[in-house]
Amino acid sequence: MTSLQSDQPADEPSKHPGDYFAEVWRRQQQILGRVALGGDREAILADIVRIAEEQTGDGMLASILLLSEDGEHLVMGGAPSLPDDYNAAIEGMRIGQGEGSCGTAAATGDAVFVADIATDPLWADFRELALSHGLYACWSVPIKAGDGSVLGTFANYYRESREPSELDREIIEAIALTTSIAVERMRLERMRNRAEEAKALVLEELQHRVKNAFSLAQSLINLNVPAALSARDLADKVNGKLRAIASAQDLIIVRNAAGRSDEMTSIRTLLATILGPLGYADVEDRISLDGEDQTVDAQSLSGLAMIFHELATNATKYGGLKDAEGRVAITWTTSSDGLKINWTESGGPATTKPENQSFGTRLVTSTIRQLGASMEYDWLAEGLAVTITLPRVSAA
Repeated sequence: MTSLQSDQPADEPSKHPGDYFAEVWRRQQQILGRVALGGDREAILADIVRIAEEQTGDGMLASILLLSEDGEHLVMGGAPSLPDDYNAAIEGMRIGQGEGSCGTAAATGDAVFVADIATDPLWADFRELALSHGLYACWSVPIKAGDGSVLGTFANYYRESREPSELDREIIEAIALTTSIAVERMRLERMRNRAEEAKALVLEELQHRVKNAFSLAQSLINLNVPAALSARDLADKVNGKLRAIASAQDLIIVRNAAGRSDEMTSIRTLLATILGPLGYADVEDRISLDGEDQTVDAQSLSGLAMIFHELATNATKYGGLKDAEGRVAITWTTSSDGLKINWTESGGPATTKPENQSFGTRLVTSTIRQLGASMEYDWLAEGLAVTITLPRVSAA
């Protein structure tokens, strides 16, 4: 970090190395207190950098880079004194041997001390960038979690070539340790927040599913009343369809358990299970399925089941299956682009694009994105038309 050469007059005693550690540790304790209280991550990391820079007094410029979630890149944590253009250029850099001081330190888990960027082979791909911003030396140490995994890097830059002293190395390691405590706490806090968000989403989805199930059951009763010969006949018809709805719900909560990731399910079987309660099993001309014997993988099955269940529920509540005369036609074809599924409603009320997105619509949009698929709506006077295109990797 610094050779700690004193700028004090010759007749004044030089500062003892222990004094530097005491001051650094005092300042770092303040930082850790802010971390414990849930302070802003960007501000805290920037302040850690400033502490390192202020304690040296020799023009050192520091940075903290964090490992990305994919574990293959470094993203900016804090570097308030480095040029903005330089920070922007290294944002998202890939880690690996030969990827500068930080990329190499993150990949190897070892400290990397480059005394001369102009000649060191580790900087071959970044040499021109660094020198153009007046950076001639870079010492980088990995920031590690308690289990030894790399969280990021702490780096010191200098505007002249220089080797680190033993004291420099000790202070770098001390600040890197504090940084690791702060970063790991922040990571755990972020994981906790995400878990809370996921929990809230599951509860909202559960509420949505329960409401849909009751609405669907009510619609089925209304549709079957005119054709029922007796109360017993009506009960039999409705009970059968409710059992079919339960089967459809089983598909919606499919999870890729161990040993099931290679299972394939045909589109026809999937649609028949989802649409059976709505009339497909009893009156096939009301809901038609037309397509080749196409299958989808287990990883896509639950997502597609949820999407079709949402479409079918909305068709029953508002669209082509709301009235006995309504129809839904589903066709599917495959091409080099993947699997294309067309859902077309007719004989129901005119459709218009909703002004606000319901939770169900947001859920479908999120699922489509997770599948890497696309979904287009065509709101027509005679009914709704939907086209879903699933990547070929999900179909076989």
